[in-house]
Amino acid sequence: MTRPFSLRMDDDTHEELVEHAERLDVNASKLVNRYVKEGLRMDEHPAVIFRTTSLGRRAAVLASHPGLQVIDVIGTWRAERQDVAKTARYLHISEEDVQAVLRYYAEYRDEVDRDLREHLDAQQNYKRVLARREAQAGRRLAKA
Repeated sequence: MTRPFSLRMDDDTHEELVEHAERLDVNASKLVNRYVKEGLRMDEHPAVIFRTTSLGRRAAVLASHPGLQVIDVIGTWRAERQDVAKTARYLHISEEDVQAVLRYYAEYRDEVDRDLREHLDAQQNYKRVLARREAQAGRRLAKA
């Protein structure tokens, strides 16, 4: 559900917002909503930032670990039988960073689980495509 909300913004910020929304080909109102939602989450969970990935906006871990996403930490944490120390060692991050991600996960579990499933599905699809290409290349070499 959406609800109308009046917002005052200085002219320069408004102009920059509108131009940025046009570059992204997105409605300015939706962009403001995204920024507010992400800003509120980052205020509540300072270890988490947001990045745009090939699969859309994703929660990432700290600016000091720009390539590491929340789903990477959660997937590793699960693979390490929910052991924080092992997860931190494997990812070369602090246990405090792992704990911070787990606090975020506790609050947004459904969203993180959905993002993780999408990520794993994309990986599986990539592996299938790669295997198919390798098989085709093998058949071409066999015919030659």
